[in-house]
Amino acid sequence: MNTMTYEKLQYIQLKEMVKKHCVSGLGKALLDQLKPSSTLKVVKNRLNETTEARNLLNAESHIPLKGISHIGLHIDKLEKGMILEPSELVAIADFLRGCRNIKKFMTDKEFFAPTLHSYARSMTEFRGIEEEIQFTIKGNAVVSEASKDLKRIRNQIIKTESKIEERLNKFLKSGANKEFIQEFFISKKDDRYTIPIKASYKNQVAGTIVEVSAKGATVFIEPASVTKLNVELASLKAEESMEEYQLLATLSGTVFEQLKPIKINIELISQYDMIFAKAKFSKSMDAIEPKINDHGYIKLTSCKHPLCRKTAYLWILKSVRTIAA
Repeated sequence: MNTMTYEKLQYIQLKEMVKKHCVSGLGKALLDQLKPSSTLKVVKNRLNETTEARNLLNAESHIPLKGISHIGLHIDKLEKGMILEPSELVAIADFLRGCRNIKKFMTDKEFFAPTLHSYARSMTEFRGIEEEIQFTIKGNAVVSEASKDLKRIRNQIIKTESKIEERLNKFLKSGANKEFIQEFFISKKDDRYTIPIKASYKNQVAGTIVEVSAKGATVFIEPASVTKLNVELASLKAEESMEEYQLLATLSGTVFEQLKPIKINIELISQYDMIFAKAKFSKSMDAIEPKINDHGYIKLTSCKHPLCRKTAYLWILKSVRTIAA
């Protein structure tokens, strides 16, 4: 089919109408690639898929596609040897859970939709990966319970921060320091705990200048009494980051090992989303499945183009190749 035929049939506009019924970007991406076929077997299969999905919709059975996101970019990162962020791993866990729910949904749908039911048999469940990600990550962050070392490090961080705040509060309350202090609060600068000191007294306070205010009236000093603790805290933070990285790397590796079956799941979910979008569009148009043949015979009765309001009564006897999306 050439470009002019596509334009005359308004094929692109029709696909845009169908795409509005897709639940995820997966179905939309597949529809973008969809082209008409002149192969009878392909056309019959596509029509049958739509009819089966329509039967499920008519029986008020809606496939649980909501919440499933496009994880293609995350898969690309893994294939490049990159480690996934917590939010990306959560998205993969959500996707895998969605696949499991769809497989469960299709289990008893063989009578209404034998073809669509058979597709679900090719879908793999990854409950182990789901649970591993769920155990390690909550609120898009690695939880302390993910490993003994991470829990130990974070407990030490809490204790060290508590000691620093205790010493700085003591500094703030000391009458000897009162005239030096610009504002009576603890300020965090570049992950270091400081006290805002009047610039004119910067040499009167033992410690390290971490930052100077824009107008130069205030200097943020890390008092000498907490310097050692701040160094210790920085070291603990580095340990924490390394442990988190190791946990994320392990999870990313686990997902990477299953990329092949996960990609098959992505293809199947894409197909389901597209097929049910067609079925929803069909239902909105009150459409019916046409009978097709490879004899070059077409008879259109009381039919209409989806983009036209008026019904056109056409009887056409013409030798053409059968096409369908």
